[in-house]
Amino acid sequence: MKFHLPPSVWPLLLACALGATSAEAVPVSRLEVRVVTGAQALSAGSDLELRIYEAGRSVRRLPLVHGEAWLAGSTHLIPVKLSEALDPRNVQRFALYYRAGSPLAPAWEVVSADVELPSGQEAPQRLLDATLSGVISRQGELATVERDLASMACSTDADCDDHRACNGKERCAPHSPGADARGCVKGSPVVCPVNQVCGEGVGCHGTDALKKFSSDANAPKP
Repeated sequence: MKFHLPPSVWPLLLACALGATSAEAVPVSRLEVRVVTGAQALSAGSDLELRIYEAGRSVRRLPLVHGEAWLAGSTHLIPVKLSEALDPRNVQRFALYYRAGSPLAPAWEVVSADVELPSGQEAPQRLLDATLSGVISRQGELATVERDLASMACSTDADCDDHRACNGKERCAPHSPGADARGCVKGSPVVCPVNQVCGEGVGCHGTDALKKFSSDANAPKP
């Protein structure tokens, strides 16, 4: 028996096949850090990290340099791949941590630094909608303002929605076992019939249909 889907569904399947993400997809697995340096160069051997502080979790320490030097007055766009997806709604603050490679190095100026989130929009979204600027001594942090935990707490199920149907419907239940720091409880993943998988936007469907569409999309055009 052949598996048929209406034409309107194929673009959604293509998005699933290519791993596309929409601007509404809250959890992200990659970031881009944009840093503009001031009058002082970043000397070789210095440490520079992006540190992300999340409610109820250990700090993430993400290296931005690997021993190389940066010129004064230069702009750097550093892609960062995350080992575990990040939900920006759980972020309390982020910071740049700097440690000079030499004890004689002067303080280091950051003209601007922000963390860009992947989106389909022309102008990228920024984490916490914040930009850092200032001077860091030979070792220290330049951080955003701390978000109040009370302002992060969920009040409705919609506050917990990660816009992904296949992993189940999230609930706002602060007093339930398993609730996270925002009071959200994960949903139960969708269980599909045998030989079917769950695809975002299309629900349960046969794997053969997705494979066929993926091969058609990758075939050379005449």
